[in-house]
Amino acid sequence: MANAQLRSALLTPEAAALLPADDAAPRCAAHAAAIGADPGGTAIAANAVALVEAPLPWPKPVFASGLLAGLSSMMDLQVGPTRVLAVAPAGGHDQRNGTPSRVPAVLHWRSGAGTQSARFEADGAEGLHELFAHLREQSPAEPAPQSTRFASLGCAENEQAVLICTQGSHDVCCGSEGTRLAADFEAVLRAYRDADVDEPYVGAPTAGGRVAVYRVSHTGGHRFAPTAMTLPDGRMWAGIEAGEIAAILDQTADASAIAARCRGWWGAATGPAQVGERAVFAEVGWPLEAMSREVRLRRNADAWEVDVAAAEAGRAWTVTVREKRTVPTIACRASGGLPAKPATEFTVTDIWETST
Repeated sequence: MANAQLRSALLTPEAAALLPADDAAPRCAAHAAAIGADPGGTAIAANAVALVEAPLPWPKPVFASGLLAGLSSMMDLQVGPTRVLAVAPAGGHDQRNGTPSRVPAVLHWRSGAGTQSARFEADGAEGLHELFAHLREQSPAEPAPQSTRFASLGCAENEQAVLICTQGSHDVCCGSEGTRLAADFEAVLRAYRDADVDEPYVGAPTAGGRVAVYRVSHTGGHRFAPTAMTLPDGRMWAGIEAGEIAAILDQTADASAIAARCRGWWGAATGPAQVGERAVFAEVGWPLEAMSREVRLRRNADAWEVDVAAAEAGRAWTVTVREKRTVPTIACRASGGLPAKPATEFTVTDIWETST
């Protein structure tokens, strides 16, 4: 089928008009930036993320073979729906010589306005599967039972962490841009630690404590590479840079400006809900992250009403969200960006604070 026919068969005329030229083969992230694609509504929606250290290289998907075979990207654990991600071993080195004997894993889950974290170590693949079977039924804060092939290493509150997608086997943009971002941010952390200052300076990435940097498997939205998720706020970011991550962690960034780069908050279940919650974040700023909140979605004839309720804080907002435009999600480095899939963008047309 000729490119012109592919354009008309798979995309609306509006989206097809945004495709690259037939003789061009751009990276998907460069093309998304060129057409001004909005990342809003593309974040992970989950109550928790589980991070499992897995040897490189990773297959596509990471659950196809090896250590994570038999697991899946979304799992129902005792803490709720959980996104499972592979983590590159320390140093990112290649481990082609079989499954490691001890497998580190960490679970971060939403708790009130913040997070709880639990660390584990499993005895190989069998111990890892035993760990997830345990977590389906039991709280991660509970100590490991006797005679298991995994160990509980302790819990913590509101740990600062950055999850950066670096899976090149899924998409070259994440592999290159994500790896660069991880190295850049790790350099920022080293520079701060080497400065050995008595008091954190404004925007210091460690002002809130230790920051864990994880190079993780596919988190979606590779066309927005480099992408990252920050904890404990649970927000995902698009086209982000190391200095901006530092300001996000320490909540010194201009929330109204940085919100445009926010893919969404993990506590909002769908695209329109994430865009609505993002609008509240842009208006309220970082104080919103100290509020335990729920996001609910109501569909009207031509819009969604997104209710963001922070009951304990005595505040609530309603946001009207509508469809904006359809854009192409192109095939990375393919002629004309084909085959391409349509993606819907959303826009906020009204927001107001309501009484609780």
